[in-house]
Amino acid sequence: MSNECEFFNKIADSWDSTRAMDADKIARLVAMIGLKPGFTVLDAGSGTGVLLPFIKEAVGSAGQITAVDFSANMLAKAEEKYGHLGDIIFAVTDIMEFVPADGLFDAVICFNFFPHIKDKQRFMTHMQSHLRQGGALVIMHDISRQQVNAIHKDSEAVKNDRLAPGETVGAWLTTAGYQVTQIVDNGESYFIRAVKR
Repeated sequence: MSNECEFFNKIADSWDSTRAMDADKIARLVAMIGLKPGFTVLDAGSGTGVLLPFIKEAVGSAGQITAVDFSANMLAKAEEKYGHLGDIIFAVTDIMEFVPADGLFDAVICFNFFPHIKDKQRFMTHMQSHLRQGGALVIMHDISRQQVNAIHKDSEAVKNDRLAPGETVGAWLTTAGYQVTQIVDNGESYFIRAVKR
C-alpha cells in the first residue's frame, strides 16, 4: 500500500468533519458539467462520496454512477452515506487500473482529486478510453488552485501533489486529444471541462 493510500485510510473517519463543504458551490459546479438524466458517470477519486448526491440528482433514477477510490476506508464511508441512493457501484482500486464492468461513460469527474494523480497525462489517455464519443472529462475543485496547493504544502503525505494552472492542464488535455470547452481558474474555484473528440 502506498504512503498516500495509507494516509487517506487513516483520515477517512475524520475527513468529513474536518472539511468545510459549500453545497451551493458544489451544485453550481456540477450544473456546469452538463449531466443529463440517464447518464453514466464515473466519480474518479470519490473519497467519502461528497459528490455522489449531486451527481445522482442530475442523472436521476435512470442514471448509473461508479465511484472509484484507492482508499478502502474512504470509499466505505461513501457507501455508508450514499449506498441507499441506488444505482451506484463502489469500486476500491487505483484509478489507473480501473476497467469498467460494462460500457462507456458519458462523464468522468475528478472532484478534489486531480493533484493526487502521479502521471496526469497517462490518466487523461486512460480516461479517454472509458468515455463515449462526446463524453466529458471534468477536473474541478470547490476552492481555488492557490488554496489547494497551500493545503497540500502543509501535509507531508501530499506535499508534492500540486494543482497546475488551468491553462497548463488545458494544454495537456488538448495534447491528449480532447477538445477543451471550459476553463475556470479563479480565486473561488477550479473547473476544466474537456470533451472526447
